[in-house]
Amino acid sequence: MRILIVSTSFPLKPGDSLSPFLWEFCLRLQERGWDVTVVVPHHKGIRTEEQWAGIKIKRFKYLPERMENFAYSGGLLPGLKNNPFRIFGFALFINAMYRKVLRTLKEEEFDIVNVHWLFPSAFWARRLYKKSASKIIFTGHGTDVHLARKYPFNKFADSALKIASGLTLNSNYMLRILGGRGRPDKIEIIPMGIDTEKFKPGDTKPSKSNKILFIGRLIKQKGAGILLEAYRQVRDSFPEAELEIIGCGPEKTPLLEIVESLDLSKKITFYDAVGHDKLIEKYRSARILALPSLIGEGFGMSVAEAASCGVPTITFGLGGTGELVVDGETGLIVNQNSKSLAGGLKRLFADDGLSDDLGRQARKRIVDHYSWDIIADKFDRFFGDILKTGK
Repeated sequence: MRILIVSTSFPLKPGDSLSPFLWEFCLRLQERGWDVTVVVPHHKGIRTEEQWAGIKIKRFKYLPERMENFAYSGGLLPGLKNNPFRIFGFALFINAMYRKVLRTLKEEEFDIVNVHWLFPSAFWARRLYKKSASKIIFTGHGTDVHLARKYPFNKFADSALKIASGLTLNSNYMLRILGGRGRPDKIEIIPMGIDTEKFKPGDTKPSKSNKILFIGRLIKQKGAGILLEAYRQVRDSFPEAELEIIGCGPEKTPLLEIVESLDLSKKITFYDAVGHDKLIEKYRSARILALPSLIGEGFGMSVAEAASCGVPTITFGLGGTGELVVDGETGLIVNQNSKSLAGGLKRLFADDGLSDDLGRQARKRIVDHYSWDIIADKFDRFFGDILKTGK
């Protein structure tokens, strides 16, 4: 069984923090007998073709190498929004992506083309369908599904999904967002998995920590500003509480200014990025992961990773996180304001037993439902079932 995985994001090297779940996804499919090839964008300074652990990686060039920074600098669409003139390079990117996939399919035969993120592949999926016998299966992750509802992107998404043999989404929330138009017959909710042997509890329990952890892009919708206000309230009752913020984005400077104005710089630490492997220690050293996102998350990978390390999450429960976090059992879901967020955080600082119980149940839920062995088996069965049907 041969599968071609197409994505706009992929680690630049093994162990990289860029979309590490896609590399894990490839490895787990390989373990189940799939011959895996990957087509992803090129980036300056790396090879156009190589093999990692027997998995072939082919990178398509789309601009002079010094200008190839579209795919690995915060996402395609944010970069396009910040600089509209990139639209010309974006058009070249889309065409180069399509041509590389088509050329790869002509050079080798594949049973399945699994495309991650609906865009920009939805722009050329119908053309590929007419020229290839491979079955096309889309895997949606979040922002791409939201985009698929907006004009004119919805026209391309509907057209692409009509010819698809299957679709996987990471939450029922994403399925509701997508709606009922133009969907393939076979749809299944399968998120990316968690390596529960790698992301596992350390030697200490959450109750032994005074740290609140935030991981996410620093934009207003992610709620870091709300968390700062909540943290200020928590400090009044629990002066030992600390806050660690991992992420970068346009809100970083305003957030730093707030921290300085509140004279909290000794208790709040910022990191632009932390390697994926080093994140494990960050999770283990936390009492609670705070995810005060004001937008619906497709799944909430940081929530799942923290839970796998035995650390509960406090969140507003929007989108997929409302399916991942069970209020009062694996974490806390609170109202969408700083006062409620502060109240939940205070509750966890005041009750060591609750923090530890939530963390223990969070770990169990991930092991039982979201470990890579379970998730990879679901993808394996889903792909296998599609191969048994007609195109």
